[in-house]
Amino acid sequence: MSLEEIREQNKRLVAETALEVFTRQGAGNTTVADISRACGLTERSIYRYYKTKVDLIQAAVYLYYDKMTREADRRSREMFRPGMTGLEQIHQMLRFYSHMYLEYPDQIRFCADAEVILSRAGRERDDVNWPPEQFERSNSPLVRAIRQGLADGSVSPKVDVKNLYYNAYDSILGVMQKMSWSRLQVSREEAGTRMDQLCDIFTAAFRGDFLT
Repeated sequence: MSLEEIREQNKRLVAETALEVFTRQGAGNTTVADISRACGLTERSIYRYYKTKVDLIQAAVYLYYDKMTREADRRSREMFRPGMTGLEQIHQMLRFYSHMYLEYPDQIRFCADAEVILSRAGRERDDVNWPPEQFERSNSPLVRAIRQGLADGSVSPKVDVKNLYYNAYDSILGVMQKMSWSRLQVSREEAGTRMDQLCDIFTAAFRGDFLT
Protein backbone atom coordinates (compact mmCIF):
# COMPACT_ATOMS: atom_id res chain seq x y z
CA MET A 1 0.00 0.00 0.00
CA SER A 2 1.40 3.40 -1.00
CA LEU A 3 1.84 6.28 1.43
CA GLU A 4 -0.98 8.14 -0.30
CA GLU A 5 -3.31 5.16 0.10
CA ILE A 6 -2.40 4.89 3.78
CA ARG A 7 -3.07 8.60 4.20
CA GLU A 8 -6.50 8.34 2.58
CA GLN A 9 -7.32 5.27 4.66
CA ASN A 10 -6.38 7.07 7.88
CA LYS A 11 -8.25 10.20 6.81
CA ARG A 12 -11.43 8.21 6.29
CA LEU A 13 -10.92 6.44 9.63
CA VAL A 14 -10.72 9.81 11.35
CA ALA A 15 -13.89 11.04 9.59
CA GLU A 16 -15.81 7.87 10.46
CA THR A 17 -14.71 8.04 14.09
CA ALA A 18 -15.54 11.75 14.22
CA LEU A 19 -19.05 11.03 12.93
CA GLU A 20 -19.56 8.44 15.67
CA VAL A 21 -18.27 10.73 18.42
CA PHE A 22 -20.06 13.85 17.16
CA THR A 23 -23.29 11.87 16.93
CA ARG A 24 -22.91 10.50 20.44
CA GLN A 25 -21.68 13.64 22.23
CA GLY A 26 -22.81 16.48 19.98
CA ALA A 27 -20.52 18.48 17.71
CA GLY A 28 -20.30 21.41 20.11
CA ASN A 29 -19.39 19.22 23.06
CA THR A 30 -16.70 17.24 21.27
CA THR A 31 -13.03 18.19 21.14
CA VAL A 32 -10.36 17.06 18.71
CA ALA A 33 -8.74 15.34 21.70
CA ASP A 34 -11.90 13.24 22.13
CA ILE A 35 -11.67 12.12 18.53
CA SER A 36 -7.94 11.42 18.69
CA ARG A 37 -8.47 9.17 21.70
CA ALA A 38 -11.28 7.33 19.94
CA CYS A 39 -9.10 6.87 16.84
CA GLY A 40 -6.01 5.84 18.75
CA LEU A 41 -4.08 8.65 17.06
CA THR A 42 -2.41 11.76 18.41
CA GLU A 43 -4.03 15.17 18.03
CA ARG A 44 -1.08 16.13 15.86
CA SER A 45 -1.94 13.27 13.51
CA ILE A 46 -5.56 14.43 13.33
CA TYR A 47 -4.43 17.93 12.34
CA ARG A 48 -2.34 16.47 9.53
CA TYR A 49 -5.58 15.36 7.89
CA TYR A 50 -7.93 18.16 8.98
CA LYS A 51 -6.62 21.63 9.74
CA THR A 52 -9.48 22.62 12.04
CA LYS A 53 -12.36 21.10 13.96
CA VAL A 54 -14.71 22.77 11.49
CA ASP A 55 -13.03 20.87 8.64
CA LEU A 56 -13.55 17.67 10.61
CA ILE A 57 -17.23 18.45 11.18
CA GLN A 58 -17.67 19.11 7.47
CA ALA A 59 -15.97 15.81 6.59
CA ALA A 60 -18.24 13.95 9.02
CA VAL A 61 -21.33 15.55 7.48
CA TYR A 62 -20.16 14.58 3.98
CA LEU A 63 -19.60 11.03 5.16
CA TYR A 64 -23.08 10.80 6.67
CA TYR A 65 -24.79 12.17 3.56
CA ASP A 66 -22.75 9.82 1.36
CA LYS A 67 -23.92 6.87 3.45
CA MET A 68 -27.53 8.02 3.25
CA THR A 69 -27.25 8.47 -0.53
CA ARG A 70 -26.00 4.92 -0.91
CA GLU A 71 -28.74 3.67 1.41
CA ALA A 72 -31.39 5.50 -0.62
CA ASP A 73 -30.16 3.86 -3.82
CA ARG A 74 -30.18 0.44 -2.17
CA ARG A 75 -33.63 0.87 -0.68
CA SER A 76 -35.08 2.15 -3.95
CA ARG A 77 -34.01 -1.05 -5.68
CA GLU A 78 -35.81 -3.01 -2.96
CA MET A 79 -38.98 -0.90 -2.92
CA PHE A 80 -39.57 -0.19 -6.60
CA ARG A 81 -41.53 -2.92 -8.34
CA PRO A 82 -42.16 -3.39 -12.06
CA GLY A 83 -45.23 -1.46 -13.12
CA MET A 84 -45.07 1.15 -10.35
CA THR A 85 -45.92 4.64 -11.51
CA GLY A 86 -43.55 7.51 -10.95
CA LEU A 87 -45.95 8.97 -8.39
CA GLU A 88 -45.96 5.72 -6.42
CA GLN A 89 -42.17 5.75 -6.43
CA ILE A 90 -42.16 9.37 -5.25
CA HIS A 91 -44.37 8.42 -2.32
CA GLN A 92 -42.08 5.52 -1.40
CA MET A 93 -38.95 7.69 -1.49
CA LEU A 94 -40.52 10.50 0.53
CA ARG A 95 -41.47 7.96 3.18
CA PHE A 96 -37.94 6.57 3.16
CA TYR A 97 -36.40 10.01 3.69
CA SER A 98 -38.93 11.01 6.34
CA HIS A 99 -38.50 7.82 8.35
CA MET A 100 -34.77 8.44 8.71
CA TYR A 101 -35.76 10.38 11.83
CA LEU A 102 -37.12 7.20 13.37
CA GLU A 103 -34.03 5.21 12.41
CA TYR A 104 -31.27 7.80 12.90
CA PRO A 105 -32.45 10.54 15.31
CA ASP A 106 -28.97 11.23 16.69
CA GLN A 107 -27.51 11.66 13.21
CA ILE A 108 -30.31 14.04 12.23
CA ARG A 109 -29.58 16.05 15.38
CA PHE A 110 -25.86 16.12 14.55
CA CYS A 111 -26.52 17.39 11.02
CA ALA A 112 -28.72 20.19 12.36
CA ASP A 113 -26.00 21.10 14.86
CA ALA A 114 -23.31 20.92 12.18
CA GLU A 115 -25.24 23.16 9.81
CA VAL A 116 -25.30 25.94 12.42
CA ILE A 117 -21.60 25.53 13.27
CA LEU A 118 -20.51 25.53 9.62
CA SER A 119 -22.67 28.55 8.85
CA ARG A 120 -21.16 30.49 11.75
CA ALA A 121 -17.71 29.54 10.48
CA GLY A 122 -18.51 31.16 7.15
CA ARG A 123 -18.91 27.97 5.17
CA GLU A 124 -21.44 28.96 2.57
CA ARG A 125 -24.12 26.54 1.44
CA ASP A 126 -22.52 26.06 -1.99
CA ASP A 127 -19.13 25.36 -0.40
CA VAL A 128 -20.54 22.79 1.99
CA ASN A 129 -22.78 21.31 -0.72
CA TRP A 130 -25.74 20.54 1.53
CA PRO A 131 -28.31 18.23 0.03
CA PRO A 132 -30.52 18.05 -1.87
CA GLU A 133 -28.60 17.90 -5.12
CA GLN A 134 -29.49 20.39 -7.80
CA PHE A 135 -32.57 19.08 -9.53
CA GLU A 136 -31.17 19.43 -13.05
CA ARG A 137 -28.08 17.32 -12.42
CA SER A 138 -29.42 14.89 -9.82
CA ASN A 139 -29.82 11.19 -10.56
CA SER A 140 -31.21 10.37 -7.11
CA PRO A 141 -34.08 7.88 -6.79
CA LEU A 142 -36.50 10.71 -5.99
CA VAL A 143 -35.58 12.74 -9.06
CA ARG A 144 -35.70 9.64 -11.26
CA ALA A 145 -39.18 8.94 -9.88
CA ILE A 146 -40.28 12.51 -10.67
CA ARG A 147 -39.03 12.18 -14.24
CA GLN A 148 -40.80 8.85 -14.65
CA GLY A 149 -43.99 10.36 -13.24
CA LEU A 150 -43.86 13.12 -15.83
CA ALA A 151 -43.31 10.52 -18.54
CA ASP A 152 -46.12 8.18 -17.46
CA GLY A 153 -48.58 10.96 -16.61
CA SER A 154 -48.91 10.21 -12.89
CA VAL A 155 -47.21 13.54 -12.09
CA SER A 156 -49.07 16.56 -13.42
CA PRO A 157 -47.20 18.41 -16.18
CA LYS A 158 -48.58 21.65 -14.73
CA VAL A 159 -46.73 21.17 -11.45
CA ASP A 160 -43.49 23.08 -10.82
CA VAL A 161 -41.65 19.85 -10.03
CA LYS A 162 -38.27 21.51 -9.48
CA ASN A 163 -39.42 23.77 -6.66
CA LEU A 164 -41.73 21.11 -5.27
CA TYR A 165 -38.73 18.75 -5.07
CA TYR A 166 -36.79 21.34 -3.04
CA ASN A 167 -39.80 22.15 -0.87
CA ALA A 168 -40.47 18.49 -0.12
CA TYR A 169 -36.89 17.79 0.88
CA ASP A 170 -36.46 20.94 2.97
CA SER A 171 -39.83 20.52 4.69
CA ILE A 172 -39.23 16.90 5.61
CA LEU A 173 -35.72 17.66 6.86
CA GLY A 174 -36.95 20.70 8.80
CA VAL A 175 -39.66 18.74 10.60
CA MET A 176 -37.19 15.94 11.40
CA GLN A 177 -34.70 18.40 12.84
CA LYS A 178 -37.35 20.19 14.89
CA MET A 179 -38.56 16.92 16.38
CA SER A 180 -34.98 15.90 17.16
CA TRP A 181 -34.43 19.10 19.18
CA SER A 182 -37.92 19.45 20.66
CA ARG A 183 -38.19 19.69 24.43
CA LEU A 184 -41.51 17.89 24.16
CA GLN A 185 -40.94 14.17 23.83
CA VAL A 186 -42.36 12.91 20.53
CA SER A 187 -43.31 9.25 20.56
CA ARG A 188 -42.20 7.01 17.71
CA GLU A 189 -45.84 6.50 16.73
CA GLU A 190 -46.59 10.22 16.66
CA ALA A 191 -43.41 10.99 14.72
CA GLY A 192 -44.27 8.34 12.15
CA THR A 193 -47.81 9.67 11.75
CA ARG A 194 -46.62 13.24 11.28
CA MET A 195 -44.03 12.26 8.69
CA ASP A 196 -46.52 10.07 6.80
CA GLN A 197 -49.01 12.95 6.66
CA LEU A 198 -46.31 15.25 5.28
CA CYS A 199 -45.40 12.68 2.62
CA ASP A 200 -49.07 12.32 1.64
CA ILE A 201 -49.37 16.09 1.22
CA PHE A 202 -46.37 16.31 -1.09
CA THR A 203 -47.41 13.24 -3.07
CA ALA A 204 -50.78 14.90 -3.66
CA ALA A 205 -48.98 18.07 -4.73
CA PHE A 206 -46.95 16.17 -7.33
CA ARG A 207 -50.21 14.67 -8.59
CA GLY A 208 -51.53 18.20 -9.07
CA ASP A 209 -54.24 18.16 -6.42
CA PHE A 210 -53.51 21.72 -5.29
CA LEU A 211 -53.39 23.41 -8.68
CA THR A 212 -55.82 26.29 -9.12
